[in-house]
Amino acid sequence: MTEEEWLTSDEWETLLNSLDLGLSNERKARLYACACCHRIKHNFTERGLHALATAERFADGQANREDLLAIRPEPQHLSDDFGTDRLSSHAACFVVFFWEAPSNFLSAALYAALAADEGSEVERRYQAALVREIFGNPFRPVAFDPAWRTDTAVAVARQMYDSRNFGAMPILADALQDAGCEDEHILAHCRDTSAPHVRGCWVCDLVLAK
Repeated sequence: MTEEEWLTSDEWETLLNSLDLGLSNERKARLYACACCHRIKHNFTERGLHALATAERFADGQANREDLLAIRPEPQHLSDDFGTDRLSSHAACFVVFFWEAPSNFLSAALYAALAADEGSEVERRYQAALVREIFGNPFRPVAFDPAWRTDTAVAVARQMYDSRNFGAMPILADALQDAGCEDEHILAHCRDTSAPHVRGCWVCDLVLAK
């Protein structure tokens, strides 16, 4: 894959398959699947919402394997325990089953896309944008200076991460610039109001040292 293809492709599976999704990226892969599921969480049952929240907590080391096991549905209820429709229920199930097979995050994303709008091109484009939001640009790795992690920058990033409200991304750009950051890719990403911003955002992760 070329950099141009990475930046323009709407094929989220192709983008993900071009990455090294080993242990170092397992957290991001899980958060990607969770972000896709957040798009359809209005279709989740209370148990499905709990599954999604637990999967996110697990990604950040705040839940363990036993917590995931505790919310697994019985096989005979796989299709209806977590969602109001079969596709949504399967999407929620696969983010929980991630620990069994890391490749399950692909299944979660696929079912979420199908449940969102029958696999529409709009949803595919959004999921491709989510890949770039979470994994950044592998062709241009950023050397993040720890000096840019000022109290202000960390506080802004932490508040957005915890609340899932990323409206302060431009403020984070200002805080990073005040700290001496002039990296055009970091600042442009923070100020791109058309890009989706979710937990796992590559810039917030750098600021929070995740």
